[in-house]
Amino acid sequence: MIELNNAVSLLVTFALIAAVGFEINRRQKQLRQIYDVLDSESKHITAQLEKMVQEGTLQPYVERA
Repeated sequence: MIELNNAVSLLVTFALIAAVGFEINRRQKQLRQIYDVLDSESKHITAQLEKMVQEGTLQPYVERA
């Protein structure tokens, strides 16, 4: 009986840890989509594009209605 209780406790603990890990991953993915998190390579590209806009080489995108 004690072995069964230990096995059930272990399975419940594993399921809880997996659920928490899944939820953290889901929330991180949602935040990345909302805030469009840039990695280090994207930051350099974005900085260069903004510099080109300031210099007048590129024109900023303007949405027309």
